[in-house]
Amino acid sequence: MKIGLVGATQAAVAGLGAPPELAAIAAPGTEIQAFPTRMPVFAHTPLEFAMQALNTTEAGVAAAAAGCDALVINSFSDYGIAALKAAVDFPVVGAAEATLRFVGILGPRFSIVTVWPRSLDYMPRQVMRDAGAEGACVRIRHVGTEDVVAGSARPDGYVSALQHAQGDIVARIQAECDAAAAEDGVDAIILGCTCMSPIAARLRAAVPILNPLAVALKLAEMQAALGLRPVANAPRRLQSLARLSQMVAAGAVPGSAQGSEDDCAVCAVAAAAAAE
Repeated sequence: MKIGLVGATQAAVAGLGAPPELAAIAAPGTEIQAFPTRMPVFAHTPLEFAMQALNTTEAGVAAAAAGCDALVINSFSDYGIAALKAAVDFPVVGAAEATLRFVGILGPRFSIVTVWPRSLDYMPRQVMRDAGAEGACVRIRHVGTEDVVAGSARPDGYVSALQHAQGDIVARIQAECDAAAAEDGVDAIILGCTCMSPIAARLRAAVPILNPLAVALKLAEMQAALGLRPVANAPRRLQSLARLSQMVAAGAVPGSAQGSEDDCAVCAVAAAAAAE
């Protein structure tokens, strides 16, 4: 089967197979291909979030055209999940949606450890509301500070350092995981950004730590293997899909159909790790 990993923007990811941490858990015969977004957007506010939703949906439509059997949205923000589910006729799995619905199997209480600052909490809180899981979240713990998203910058270097495990970033994430396990009284910890996927295996705690990208991959594989296709609630409108492509193309950076090394939106896949 072929799983499309939708939402990465870096050139190093475009056209590649599974990042190592996903290849290690993929079922035999599963092919994973990344489909980068074309329009660089960082979701500082709900305005950019809406732009990123369209951006991700357009990339997902391209993945569908490439013959994927299921799609995984490579973001704990699940950009454009409702729109993408309306655009294709096979399984679409959001990293947050899958994890927030799975975590209840481990216990009723969880905390989120995120590399992003408090100003971006509107995104995990929204996906928790959508999944009916907000009441089960004890705390969102922040490793990153506001300076990493200050102004109009997109924190490319910050994510790159994270994915390369440079500096003290992994130690800081580990410290928050330890604190969550010791202080929050939780049954599980969720990593609040898929950009943490390449370092997830380095983390340990007294309770399970969930890598949302890994959880979403396994759910997508299961649905595809079982032939579980969604029931369409409305006819798919090809004219609307064509207009969507035109809208994203208007905002795309030249050459970004293959991705740009400077492009990095919140919850980008581990480009550097995948290239190693």
